Amino acid sequence: MVKGTPPLGVLFMKRIAFSELVFSTQDFQQCHEFHTLSFFRPGKMLSPVSNRHRTSRVLLSLSAAIFLFICFVSRRHMHELPIEVIEQHAVKQSGGAYRVPKGALPSVNLVVAATSNEDYSWAKIDLKVPGMVVVPYIADNMSAPHHPQMNKGHEAMMYLQYFYDFYDNLPDISILVHSQSHSWHVDDILDQSMIFSLNHLDLREVQQRQFLNLRVTWGFGCMTGAINTTRVNEESGVLPEQKEMQEAFRANFNLYDIPEILATPCCSQIAVTKERILSVPKEQYKHHIDWLLHTPLEDAISGRTWEHMWQYLFLQKAIDCPLEHKAYCRLYHICFGGREQYDEYIELQQGAQKLDEELSKINEFEEHWEAHVKEKEEDAKENGENNEDDKENGENNEDLKGAIEMEKKANSKMKIKLQRELASVREAIRIRKEIAVVRGAVKVNRVAEGEDLYGDDMEPSAEKAFVKEED
Repeated sequence: MVKGTPPLGVLFMKRIAFSELVFSTQDFQQCHEFHTLSFFRPGKMLSPVSNRHRTSRVLLSLSAAIFLFICFVSRRHMHELPIEVIEQHAVKQSGGAYRVPKGALPSVNLVVAATSNEDYSWAKIDLKVPGMVVVPYIADNMSAPHHPQMNKGHEAMMYLQYFYDFYDNLPDISILVHSQSHSWHVDDILDQSMIFSLNHLDLREVQQRQFLNLRVTWGFGCMTGAINTTRVNEESGVLPEQKEMQEAFRANFNLYDIPEILATPCCSQIAVTKERILSVPKEQYKHHIDWLLHTPLEDAISGRTWEHMWQYLFLQKAIDCPLEHKAYCRLYHICFGGREQYDEYIELQQGAQKLDEELSKINEFEEHWEAHVKEKEEDAKENGENNEDDKENGENNEDLKGAIEMEKKANSKMKIKLQRELASVREAIRIRKEIAVVRGAVKVNRVAEGEDLYGDDMEPSAEKAFVKEED
């Protein structure tokens, strides 16, 4: 069992009860109706009762009143939300309160950046987004209905070409993704599945934020993968584009004072509204395309520089890193109930990963030694055992086989133990996520947990984290 991981029963019960749901008027009505029906039966006249019966009725009424009070307080203490906020389904941000747009569902284009040998049929078959139009951009087929001027710059070239081509015919929302249905580019919580992600995507949230990255986690792009544009002379195996970012940013945005830190979740899979796209002049998209066409940078590097610049293009922000648990709640309706509960879920995921790694080591050990013994046996057969040296080698092989068998037995016991622990942790992960999805189905919960998307005094923003690092 992962050190510090409580038993499955505790994991299930700890801080996941449905009593955490925020109190609403409907909750109060249900409590009231339950007790009314419990104490008064329609269709029957109340007959005169004895003092004992009258006392019982008084006690029952008193208990009902106490229950209603507890029902009210136990939910209300979680979040004090003004009724007008709930009715408007508004989400408070650092800049104020905003209404979620109402009315007809927005029109959506799904732009798929692909090559001619990649299968993106999932986008047309498996997605359940109403009215979504799939617009494939094929990088290496100049005869395709939609294609870039040159197969250069990876998905960045195709995204920019789309903005330029569709500038005068845009839908309400454009979602731009890679061709793979499953990839590590998509968060683990979303099953690394673009199908799951898009089927759960809240289009109203996209309209409200106007630009966002479909990936949420900070691990790549917001913390460890953030770009420091001042490190122009440092080689980085993890971020080979970092030393080129200063010049790339200056060339694309014609700025002398470049932001020191560029941070946003990786990996260039984004959603942006018509308003944000049109906030950038059409000729500017052409300028970015021309830069990709003519830059001397390697194709992979020039494309990767744009992973760190989309948020600046559409939001004029160098750092755009919403708090993870709030972003999951608002964007995908997966609400863990708060930062602490979300962190516990992440710890479970990390524990499962460590158990997986330990099991892989055991399997690799067994495969290695089985191959080694087999090789020794084949050598012995080829050379024969006609002299003392060969016999001694044969005896040594037997000793080796015996030692390996003992090691395999010990590993087998450990393997069974690890497999059981892994199954237990995975079940805990499944339960936590299912409850988070149920919690996220309630709008009031999303309003409550999604407040202050970019941080507050209790949860510092990414900007504050970078300032702290510099100090």
